[in-house]
Amino acid sequence: MIKETGLSFRMWAAMVACTLTLVSVSFQLFFFDRVDYTKGFAPLGVTAFTTVCGVIVVLMMIGWRRQQPLARVMVLILAWGSCLLLIWSSAGIVFDVLRTAAVLGIPGLPPIVDCIGFGTRAISLIAAIFLASSTVHFQRVSLDPSFSVDHVPSKIRSNKRLGYTAFALSFPYPLLKIYWSLGGDLGGGQRFGNHAAYGEIVVFGACALLSLSLVQKWGQIFPRWVLITGGWTAACLTAPMGLLALFGSLMQLFGLEGPVPLDGSAWIVAVVYIGWLFLGLSIGGATWIYQKRTQSGMTQKRKHS
Repeated sequence: MIKETGLSFRMWAAMVACTLTLVSVSFQLFFFDRVDYTKGFAPLGVTAFTTVCGVIVVLMMIGWRRQQPLARVMVLILAWGSCLLLIWSSAGIVFDVLRTAAVLGIPGLPPIVDCIGFGTRAISLIAAIFLASSTVHFQRVSLDPSFSVDHVPSKIRSNKRLGYTAFALSFPYPLLKIYWSLGGDLGGGQRFGNHAAYGEIVVFGACALLSLSLVQKWGQIFPRWVLITGGWTAACLTAPMGLLALFGSLMQLFGLEGPVPLDGSAWIVAVVYIGWLFLGLSIGGATWIYQKRTQSGMTQKRKHS
């Protein structure tokens, strides 16, 4: 059984986080009204359904036996599907953070925060992280119980392609905001005529620098924990926003309320925001390989010392 492989902590953590997300969603459904800026976020019903699926799939992982190959396929489909929907459920957390900063006196977005929703999205993101981690290990261990989670296959030892991809994807969004700030109106830019793009330049410039630091030798000037923390933080903030735009655009196509209207030339906004998804995936992948590769190097140094 999988619980004998030492992976039970991640699985139980995912189960607890899913349960807490469901409790938080229940409070929202029965006791709170949605704040205006959350319209177009993932429907609460989707989040509630996904958390139940998350608990079920964790129980299936814990009780899985190797003589059940078809069950393994079902577990993986349900697990990755739940991860995807949990990440979508956490989308919008960037707005929550920026609005909380405004409440604390940092200028930016209006100082109005959907507090209970903020908590729901934060716990949902944590649940997605633990469930994804559990699923990756389950995927390997269910085939080969002797598999070491610290092993990095030789074919993915280099994270340069992912790092350079993340670097390139760090530019579309700030360039669009610069275009708008200079008076461009393609994609609804007229609503941002008085909005300077300094914040976007700083944040995505830092993301571009981080992406290169993960793959270039000069990146070693930064402490390992800085790059790992920065990489995972960037991935957790950008990927959900990309899913928000992707699923939101699909909702719009079906006549439902979405975060990005597709009328006129506003489609370009959806395309740029969906780029956040690939930015998050690429920088997350580059960070994971960097983390495993440097961890392997540190282990070898200890053996020779």
